[in-house]
Order: sequence, then structure tokens, then C-alpha cells
Amino acid sequence: MNAEELDLVTTFASLAPSVHNTQPWQFIATEHSLEVRADPARRLDFLDESSRQLHMSCGAAVEFARLAIRALGLSCIVRLLPRADDPLLLATLTVGGQSAIRPGEQRLYDAAPRRYTDRGPYDDSPLPNRVLSRMADAAAEVGCWLRFLDRPGDRLLAAVLVQKAEEIEIQDPRYRDEIDQWRRHDYADDGVPDAALYEWPADRVSDVPLRDFSGADEHRRFAGRRDRPDVERDALLLLGSDGDDRLSWLRTGRALGVVLLTLTDAGLVSQPLGQVTEVAATRTQLQRGLGLLGHPQLLLRLGYGHGRPATGRRPVEDTLIASAVS
Repeated sequence: MNAEELDLVTTFASLAPSVHNTQPWQFIATEHSLEVRADPARRLDFLDESSRQLHMSCGAAVEFARLAIRALGLSCIVRLLPRADDPLLLATLTVGGQSAIRPGEQRLYDAAPRRYTDRGPYDDSPLPNRVLSRMADAAAEVGCWLRFLDRPGDRLLAAVLVQKAEEIEIQDPRYRDEIDQWRRHDYADDGVPDAALYEWPADRVSDVPLRDFSGADEHRRFAGRRDRPDVERDALLLLGSDGDDRLSWLRTGRALGVVLLTLTDAGLVSQPLGQVTEVAATRTQLQRGLGLLGHPQLLLRLGYGHGRPATGRRPVEDTLIASAVS
């Protein structure tokens, strides 16, 4: 790749989703490859002590970078964790010769600039089965699985455990400090800006607790409400993997990337409900309560939203730390 193509690929890769929009990645490029490296300074010390979510975030960036290379009409081979002696090197994308992008890849590439996290209310329209099937196939291609929480009791279990997880988190002042560290009151290149947080209408409420970025567990709850607001009953999707190691986390991130782009291509949006998998106790309870053989990695709510992209991205000069490209 030449310098112009490299800028395009790394800019596109940085459109990937990341926990609290931390964008914990760095890129090193040579003439024929792109390395994706972890940026440990951007890891969430409290919520992500194991670096699981950092790996998932970087895995999504790997998939976005792959799509950008394919959009240049070039082949691309992805190797995850290519060197055991370099733990910060998470993936190498080797660029090959001319290879036309497939129509499905092109749709995902075109969808990326429109993707965003919608934390507001969704329409009650059901998700098309064809979209659900496409997402499941896309996750399976990179070694992950999806579980739609549509059986009796699944949704209630998830709601109870999400609430329990956040109650555990807010008891620790480190959680509140970390939320405050990554919340932005004005536009910024990273973090979660106030513009990305929505005021729900007074007559509508979610039956699943959504993360409160005040760090004070200030939810408008359905339970005990006397005015009986309309209850949001969006779709809940669990993304998981058979293993629970660094390789599995990177694969999960790649799966997350294609799942979210598939949703965007279909006109749908999502919001992560990461609390339940951040807390070890509730993550285990979710696994056992749903009878899962694999490991739950991220819970999402899905639907037809009404928002718009609101989070910033770091410029190329901040993420591309070295280059041998002329």
C-alpha cells in the first residue's frame, strides 16, 4: 500500500467500535502488511483488568482494516496473535495482489461510516429473520456464535443480571472515576460525549437497565412505576465464543464488527449492555442460567433507532506510530 492507501485503511479501521470509545489500538505499517497492536495506556483499569474488552475492541479494528484493504481491491490475510514473544502485537494483516471485493463485503464497507451506538428508545418493529440469519453466519465465519434471548425467562434473567452487575460496579469508587474519565461534555476525539446519551421520553422506559454514565445508577425503572409507561421490548442478542482466551476475545471482536455492520446495512442500530459480562459473578450466572456451553462475551440490544453518530475518532497521526511506506 502507498501512503494514501495506508491513511485510508487506518482511518477506516478507527471507525471500529470500542469499549467507552477508548480506541485502544495502534498501527504499524510496512509496504506489504499492517500490524494492529494494543495500546495498554487506553485499557480500562477497573472494568477491564484482564484486557478482554481491549482485545475485543482491537479485534473489531482488525476486521474494519481488513474490509478497507479489500475495498482497495487487494487480497488480505489476517493472522491473530502471530508472535508469542510480543503480547502487544494482536494481529498482522498481510496485503496481497489484486482481488475484487465481494458484494457482501462492499455493503459492510459502505455501512461503516453510518454505524453508531444508539442509547435511545427504539421502534417496536421486529427484526427481519434474514438479518438475524446473516449476523449468525457472519459470526460463525470467524469462530463465534450468537444467541437471541427470545425464550421464556431469558429476557428477565438478562435484565436481573444487568441490574445486579451495575449495582456491584457502582459500589466501587474506581468505577465512578473511570466512567468520569471517559465521559466527554464537549466534542472530543475519544470517550463518550454527552451528545451520545439520550433523554428518554417520560412515557417510555426500558425493561432492561441501560448503562448510566453518571456512575450513580440513575435509571428510570419500570418496576414500581404507577404511571405505567410504555415498555421498550427491543431484541436482545448475546455474542459468545467457545473459548475464553486472548485468541477467542480477538475473534469475538471481529465477529462484533461484522455483526454491527450487518445491522447498519439493514437500517438497524444497537447498544451494548456490557455490565453483565464485565462482572465475573453475573457473567457466570448468565452462562449457567442460559445453559451455555461456551462463554458469553457481550450482550446487545437491537432495534430501529432514531439517533446519529456522535462520538469522535482519533486522527491517523495518533494511531499510526511507525511506517516504512514511502
